[in-house]
Amino acid sequence: MAGLIELRTGEKAAANKKIKETNQYIKDIVAERKAEHEAYNQAKKDDEDAVRVLNLAKNAFVEYYKKNGIKMLQEPVFERSEDDAPDASFSSKGNNKNASKNIVSLMSYIIEDAVDELANSKKAEEKSMAEFEEEKATADQLVSDLSDKVVTLEGIIAKRNDDKKEENKDKRENNVDRTGELKYQAKIKPDCDWIFKAFDQRAEARAAEADGLTTAKEFLAGRTALLQKSTKSFDDSKFSSLGFLGVH
Repeated sequence: MAGLIELRTGEKAAANKKIKETNQYIKDIVAERKAEHEAYNQAKKDDEDAVRVLNLAKNAFVEYYKKNGIKMLQEPVFERSEDDAPDASFSSKGNNKNASKNIVSLMSYIIEDAVDELANSKKAEEKSMAEFEEEKATADQLVSDLSDKVVTLEGIIAKRNDDKKEENKDKRENNVDRTGELKYQAKIKPDCDWIFKAFDQRAEARAAEADGLTTAKEFLAGRTALLQKSTKSFDDSKFSSLGFLGVH
């Protein structure tokens, strides 16, 4: 019983240790998931703000060209002759138009990249959240199973302790009976020892006694037959005077 109790107690301790480790693991992955989710929300906010600002800038840029037309710059006027003036000529308004288109296109690409980044980040976050929930559910189930195991082991240990108490009670009662038996054995030992020592001698004496009785019986039976054969008629009056020791 003590061995079984020790075995189940060890299993209970191992289960409680595993529960503690698993709870710590759950705590760690929850904290990690929280940090990842907060980082995702911050990155999402940054990307959304960037998209909003880029759209505002793009719209303002397009609106500016619409309002001002392609020809936005004027050639400078110099008091000196044109030959003395520094080279300050400007591109034609057609070239400015192409440049504006390139800028708008570049801003559109940046916005598209930011939007794609938001979509990809959202998918990655959803995947991470699903994996986390599955992992946490597995860990929670493990804790639940281990907790049930601990409860079961506690019941087994309690039952074994009760059995051990009953066994100890029986042991005490058996020891009392054993002590009584030993006392009785000690009491009858002298007589038993005498019987053991005299057994062969007594057996021989009884065998000799039995042989003597058998011989006497046979002797008497033979003499009775002899008397019956030698005497045709028996006189009852002479029976009292008959001496058996004188018969040969």
